[in-house]
Amino acid sequence: MRFYLCLLLGALLAIPLILLLIIGVDVPLAKLLHPHGAPLRPFFLSFMHLHDSLQGALQARQLWVWLALLLLFAITRWRQRPESTIWLVALLTLVGSQAARHLLAMYFKRPRPLQVFEHLAANPDFWQAGQFDSFPSGHAAGAAGLLLPWALRFPRARPWLLAWLGLVCLGRVVLEFHWLSDVVAGAAIGLVLTCGFELATWWLRPKQKVEQPILHSG
Repeated sequence: MRFYLCLLLGALLAIPLILLLIIGVDVPLAKLLHPHGAPLRPFFLSFMHLHDSLQGALQARQLWVWLALLLLFAITRWRQRPESTIWLVALLTLVGSQAARHLLAMYFKRPRPLQVFEHLAANPDFWQAGQFDSFPSGHAAGAAGLLLPWALRFPRARPWLLAWLGLVCLGRVVLEFHWLSDVVAGAAIGLVLTCGFELATWWLRPKQKVEQPILHSG
C-alpha cells in the first residue's frame, strides 16, 4: 500500500510540473520540432498506427472487454487468488481515464500545435472558442489507464509497458498533435487513477494465509 501512496503523492506533484511546462516549455519545444522533427515522424507515424489499431480493436469490443474484466475479477476473487483485484483496477482505470480526459478536454478547450501552426487558433491558450480538445492528451491518458495497472503490479513487465507508454506520449508531441504538458497531464491522470483504485480496492484483496510452522516431536 505504501508503494501506491508514494506514487499517488508523486503524481499529484506533477501539477506544478505541468504548469512549468505550459509556461516555459510547450511552445519552444513545438517550434523546435515543427521544422526539425521530420526525421522522427515516419517512425512515430508507424508506431501510432500500430497503437491505434490495437486500441481500436479493444474499443470495438469495449463492452465485452469490460464484462470480461469484471468476470475475471469475480472468478479470481472467488478462488482467493492474490492478484484478483488487478482485473477490477484495470476495468476502473480504463473507464475512468477515458471519462476524465473527455471532461477535462471539454472544459479546458486548448488548441493543438497543428491548429496553432495552421492559424486555426492564435495561440495555445486555454478556454478558446471552438472545437479544441488538446489538454489533456486522450492517447496518453488512455494508454496510461490501460498499461499502468499492469506495469505497477508486475515488475517484470514494467520496462516494456512503460516504454510503450513513453513512445505513445513522445509520438503525440513529435507528430504535433499535442503539447508536452498535454501528454504529461494525460499520463498523470492514468497514474492517479491507478493508484487511487489500487488503494480503494485494497480491502478486496484475499487475505494471505499464514503457514503454521510444523512442530516436530521428540
